[in-house]
Amino acid sequence: MNIAIIGVGSWGSAIGLVLSENKNCNITMYNYDSYYDNESSFKYLQKSKIPNDINIKSDFNDILKNDIIFIALPTQHIHSTLKKLDKNQLINKQAIWVNCSKGFDLNKEDIFSSTLIDDFDIKKENFIILSGPSHAEEVAQKIPTAVAVSCKSKKNAQRIQDLLSNKYFRVYTNSDTIGVEIGGASKNVISIAAGICIGLGYGDNTISALISRGLQEIIRIGTAIGANENTFYGLSGLGDLSVTAFGKFSRNRQFGIKIGSGLNIDEAKSEINMVIEGINATKILYMISKKHKINMPIVDQVYSILFNNKNPELAINELMDRKLKDEMI
Repeated sequence: MNIAIIGVGSWGSAIGLVLSENKNCNITMYNYDSYYDNESSFKYLQKSKIPNDINIKSDFNDILKNDIIFIALPTQHIHSTLKKLDKNQLINKQAIWVNCSKGFDLNKEDIFSSTLIDDFDIKKENFIILSGPSHAEEVAQKIPTAVAVSCKSKKNAQRIQDLLSNKYFRVYTNSDTIGVEIGGASKNVISIAAGICIGLGYGDNTISALISRGLQEIIRIGTAIGANENTFYGLSGLGDLSVTAFGKFSRNRQFGIKIGSGLNIDEAKSEINMVIEGINATKILYMISKKHKINMPIVDQVYSILFNNKNPELAINELMDRKLKDEMI
């Protein structure tokens, strides 16, 4: 079995390590430059050596000849990277595509599965979403991790489940592709909000309340566009939200901390110096919520802080001062 991983960032590297550990396939990783020509360790997981059975290329010509194609790129770079592929070279029409990226398509204001399936004429039953609470740094250290894979085809979902699962990386299946993708993309916005609260000096009470209420906002928007509510209480919902809001490796949380500490968006991005998925996700969730008239006060305030220069402390105060209501409404 021949497997391609597009992207050699932290998450793509971690997926490569898992596949190499399982020793059940031929692995080629595709990088957009020649950084890895003479390197022995992964750039973003520098404590992890590149296994001998992983081949890293900067030439994208043969990606579409593989049996399984993992997309592990920052979402804002997916279109520009995949444009390098010649769709006429799609030798294997039954290739399975696995999207490991957690974010929205800013250009089309939609989830990425919709645009990728259309752009590459992929059969829906051959397109899989992988999501869940999974810091790449911990996966690389073989710390026990559980994720979910979602597909319209139970057979293909189980195929990826079997391919990836081992003693430290457990994979569950889930048939709700919309919910799994929405959960993975939306939690980044709530994580930024949690970071802002930390930067302001607020405590565990505040962060826990924010996560609880943020989950309700994710459920509202997810169910409005066809997701199953139960999905958001699982790995790709509450699980991923928790690890991103509390986890020390979370870029979105760290970005939020810097915003809450007084930096502007450009200063905070510069200090993180990695892609912050929650920035674009905030724009898209804000637009979708207005389009569908969905009440998302946390998303509204994060949007105002990031794009209208609103004072973070004022934004949190306004969340607390809103009209009192029933918790489940």
